Amino acid sequence: MLTVPDWLAGPAGPRLRTVLTVGSFDGLHLGHQFLVDRVVRGAREKGAASLVLTFEPHPLSILSPSAAPEVLTTFAQKAEILESLDVDVLGRLVFDDALSDIGPAEFLEQAIQERTEALEIVTGPDFRFGRGAEGHFGLLSAWAKARGIAVEACRAQIAPGGESLSSSRLRGLLKVGHVESAAKILGRPYRLDGEVVAGQRRGRTLGFPTANLGGMAQLVPGPGVYAVNAVLRGRRLPAMTSIGHNPTFKGGSLTVETFVFDFSEELYGERLGLEFVRRIRNMIRFESPQALADQLARDEGLARGFLGAPPRKGWWSRKPL
Repeated sequence: MLTVPDWLAGPAGPRLRTVLTVGSFDGLHLGHQFLVDRVVRGAREKGAASLVLTFEPHPLSILSPSAAPEVLTTFAQKAEILESLDVDVLGRLVFDDALSDIGPAEFLEQAIQERTEALEIVTGPDFRFGRGAEGHFGLLSAWAKARGIAVEACRAQIAPGGESLSSSRLRGLLKVGHVESAAKILGRPYRLDGEVVAGQRRGRTLGFPTANLGGMAQLVPGPGVYAVNAVLRGRRLPAMTSIGHNPTFKGGSLTVETFVFDFSEELYGERLGLEFVRRIRNMIRFESPQALADQLARDEGLARGFLGAPPRKGWWSRKPL
């Protein structure tokens, strides 16, 4: 069972024997997972707890908001993924002005030495820490050696097919809708979470009632129509999602609209996750609502095939608008 403390809040308490890593881990892609697996295996070998310390929010959102990257994984998603990777403790380092002003050595003392009996620290190849990102692997290694703590810097990893395992590469792929390539870096489909909110209800008139997602704190994939799995209260439901500005209806703000197949439950106010499996097509303008409805029927057939869902019964006999 994963425990999730606010790491620097309150008194330190008993020091837990750990093998640990520190970082933002936005996306928790295969490169991050390689590092985390090294921590988990090392902890088991040493009879210690595996500990992941992560900054929340992303440091750049405090240090330089205009340059802050769009978030790939929420903290709740990180916790869910890390629990599936058998991590014992996820420590939340609440990043604020005070934490940003702590020097590298002071950070190591407060975050590691005072709160855990660290046996080993595992880092990525470009790990930086402390005020102004002044801390580097050489400083960490010297600090740890003086305290009898082992340190390992894991080499950079490459995804199957040669894709670079980086959060920035992921953002670039998702912004242009390349969700399948993004999944190869993540080791899973990209997931976007939000709350179902009221929309224009146009989908109902077309024969495709949609759940409109709002309150999203993550990067939204580029405009288009996608085959997705909708995640609702632990269930995965085959669906398709349209992202765009509704060009057939003279545009407007960006919307994320999901048609869940063979589903009739009320969704307003529910938390809904969308796992992007495959991109079906670009977002285009149709000459009439009927032409759009006809294309949506074709999209649905393709999406069902990609997701292994059975055909909709009687879809071909839908009444014209």
